[in-house]
Amino acid sequence: MRARTRNARESEREASSSFADQADQGPAASEHVKAARWYLERAYELPARGDPYDAAENVWAAVKSATETLTSRVLAAPVPTKGSGWRIFVKEAFLKAGLSEEEAEKLAAYYIDVRDRLHGACFYGLLYEESEHKPLMERARWYIDLVERVLERLPS
Repeated sequence: MRARTRNARESEREASSSFADQADQGPAASEHVKAARWYLERAYELPARGDPYDAAENVWAAVKSATETLTSRVLAAPVPTKGSGWRIFVKEAFLKAGLSEEEAEKLAAYYIDVRDRLHGACFYGLLYEESEHKPLMERARWYIDLVERVLERLPS
């Protein structure tokens, strides 16, 4: 467990630092969406192997990567400023990208749910409840598809 936790934290740090370095590059955005899809495909294979915990973490990595791609493009920052909350930050990115208030709120809520319930409770807390966590995992493909469509609509 400790090795898995350390490795997950290290890859998260590496992904965020390399992401920040490439945030303003057009091709990098498509590469981050590809990475999100790679994490997602891996996530969908893991429950069949009896590992819903790593599946949850891979879904989180996919959602986080796609979201940071969007926030970098729309808000010129992959993460909120210190002291600002993620829910408002993500909602602001979707609003600025042209989504309605209601859509932006729902998408920001989904991001927070994935972070708290899949990344936090499931991966780190080792608490997996199929009826609670599986629907969040299944919805991730829809979320990443939507982020990709939004990114494609944005001017270069």
